[in-house]
Amino acid sequence: MDVKIAKINDAMNSIEKAARSQIKTDEDKLLVASALMAVTRNLYVETLGPTDTAHIFASIVHSFDVMEEMLEQYKPTYH
Repeated sequence: MDVKIAKINDAMNSIEKAARSQIKTDEDKLLVASALMAVTRNLYVETLGPTDTAHIFASIVHSFDVMEEMLEQYKPTYH
């Protein structure tokens, strides 16, 4: 498991560095994020197929909904 976590961490750092090197404006952030989403989708589809990829993306959307509900319920404060 530690090897997989290290692989994820290394990839995240490398990919974020490459992505940020493409960003010059705020609009670029959205364009680069769109490119990352497309690449992510393609990799999932190639590996898992379209149905499982759809489930993964649906789970991601659901996690945003859950986080919003938690934030509304607990209304955290930052000090």
